[in-house]
Amino acid sequence: MYILILEKWILFSLVPISIIKNILTVCIPLLPHSIGIFLLIGADRFILTKILGLSTISSYLVILQVSTVFIFIFDAINKGYYPWLFEKLNENNYSIKKKIIILTYFYFILLLCVSVFFFFYGSTLITLIAGENYIVNNNIVGFIFLGQIFGGMYLMVNNYLFYEKEMLLLSKITLSSGIIHLLLISVCSYYWEITGAAFSFCFSKCLQFLLTWFNAYKIADMPWSIQDG
Repeated sequence: MYILILEKWILFSLVPISIIKNILTVCIPLLPHSIGIFLLIGADRFILTKILGLSTISSYLVILQVSTVFIFIFDAINKGYYPWLFEKLNENNYSIKKKIIILTYFYFILLLCVSVFFFFYGSTLITLIAGENYIVNNNIVGFIFLGQIFGGMYLMVNNYLFYEKEMLLLSKITLSSGIIHLLLISVCSYYWEITGAAFSFCFSKCLQFLLTWFNAYKIADMPWSIQDG
């Protein structure tokens, strides 16, 4: 910081109140969004520990940790994608918008096809990575990885709500999905243990994706039906 200031690479000046208000208008509605994300990917382990015990959920936590590789991949893709998307949305060209939607749907299909692999070979993959102490059912691995894939699909449609500055709506979706996840995982893990927990995670991530897509469909001026025009 000293060097940056000394070389005058950053300059300090009074920020107009209007700019501060715009920043707060964007940031404050996203606070519930952050809470919702925590409910979706972090708070469930406290419930599972109480219901199943730490030793029982160790396999669930290992699978969840391995599956986070998808989070890094999807986040990297989205960081490169959304500036380009916003630029194209500003151009308001119908043919470009249609190509974006077609590519988005192709991306969805590709990810869903990838998810099938984990329902057949997920257990082998986890054993290969984490060792023979973590031999689990393929369905458990499949549901958790499918949930992460729904998270990647969600990133493709939540950008439209960011573009339209619908931060409060996005927060409502994420927070409600997180609350439903906690309620669902409490019931499902009690009856079906780790399989129920994995299903709850997958269902909640799917719900978050579908609700976001539905609202993007209503708000964003995009040719969602590729047969249009």
